[in-house]
Amino acid sequence: MKKFKIICLLTLATFALSACTIKKPPQNLAIKANGSFDPKSIGIKVESSLPKDAKLNIIFQNDDTKKIIYKTTIKTDEKGTVNKKIALDLRDKNLTGFVIFKPDEQPRNVQEKFGKYGENIRSNAVGYTVGKKNNKKYMYIKQYGTFWKFGKLSSQGYIIYSKEKLKQEKEGK
Repeated sequence: MKKFKIICLLTLATFALSACTIKKPPQNLAIKANGSFDPKSIGIKVESSLPKDAKLNIIFQNDDTKKIIYKTTIKTDEKGTVNKKIALDLRDKNLTGFVIFKPDEQPRNVQEKFGKYGENIRSNAVGYTVGKKNNKKYMYIKQYGTFWKFGKLSSQGYIIYSKEKLKQEKEGK
């Protein structure tokens, strides 16, 4: 009888330890950002498959000086969306926008789904990027926003976010 109890305890311990190492399957993550701008403001809209209160970093960088001119963190609503209007003087500035999803900065419910280091993010997500953090593999989403003007002399237009910055072709070439 004693041997049976020991075998049962060892079996139970083995199951408990193996359950701790069960890896979650990769999760789909869709983040679609776009926006518009005029000389005095930027409007940005994000639609995502993220749960409520997921955090996204929004950054605008001056391409000429490489300095960040605006940075904020926004949270998704219950539908995974965000709408934000930002008052910012854009005259004569060449900008790049960024939308960044960092798994280690997320609330617990988001980390449970995608992992603390993004290990559960499916690699086909737009902007999927692999790096290192704390000597561990770190996966996050980084999308680049290209500012497209409506016309050559126009100071307004729209922002297209994608995996990399889009190259604008000059008119007449």
